[in-house]
Amino acid sequence: METLPKIDRYEFEVNMTTVDKLHRMRPSALCNMMLSAAGKHADKRGFGATRKLGWVMARMVLDVKNIPLGSQQFTIETFIKNAYRGFTDRCLRAIDSDGNEMAAMMCTFAMIDLDTRSPFDFDSEFHDLFMRYLTPEEPFSIPRVPSPRRCNVEGVEPVHRRIRYSDVDINGHMNSIRYIDHIMDILPLDYLYTHDLSRFVVAYMQEAKPGEGLNYYMKEVEDDTYYVQIVKDSGEAICRCEMSFLPRPEVEED
Repeated sequence: METLPKIDRYEFEVNMTTVDKLHRMRPSALCNMMLSAAGKHADKRGFGATRKLGWVMARMVLDVKNIPLGSQQFTIETFIKNAYRGFTDRCLRAIDSDGNEMAAMMCTFAMIDLDTRSPFDFDSEFHDLFMRYLTPEEPFSIPRVPSPRRCNVEGVEPVHRRIRYSDVDINGHMNSIRYIDHIMDILPLDYLYTHDLSRFVVAYMQEAKPGEGLNYYMKEVEDDTYYVQIVKDSGEAICRCEMSFLPRPEVEED
């Protein structure tokens, strides 16, 4: 197989259907665009998802400096920083036309057998490919994927949602990025229009499937910093998140 560059760069333009009333790209849309770039990078190098094998996200951290705006053109760079014990750390960054980093994301992925839903030892099949394309020497603004801190949510009234068609991805479970939309929907619109998301950290503990009910427990632990714990109706914890916002210097009104 031809040896390709370790880092891929893809050009994107913000579709106006993915922005809010302030013309900011929704964080979930930015994450999906980044994951699209990640998929292209993996497919070109021979270790992308197939009908039998899939990549599932275990953890993710997104840092946002300047969210892309409607119709804005920018570049997404992506590469693999680490591979260890059946997991990979993938780095992505969005860069504006002047070369400034707008956002950075690091994700920890695991490969699974889609039939058995069990972890797949990709090292046995893709070892040489990963060794060829690992880029540990590449500088990156996020040193590692942190684990969201635990939070006592006793007394917090949860927001209940049931997993529907639009929530489910190709792996047959709740899409990793849809959690961001669900969590953002809990916050008041007035707050979201006067604040910008600056960081989102999430750890996934188990899959959630169509038809299951989820309870979202959100608690503000510091000014503009929230912890979220997501629990199935059965009582099983499936996801833990931490998100931070910054007040907007100016609020544009229609």
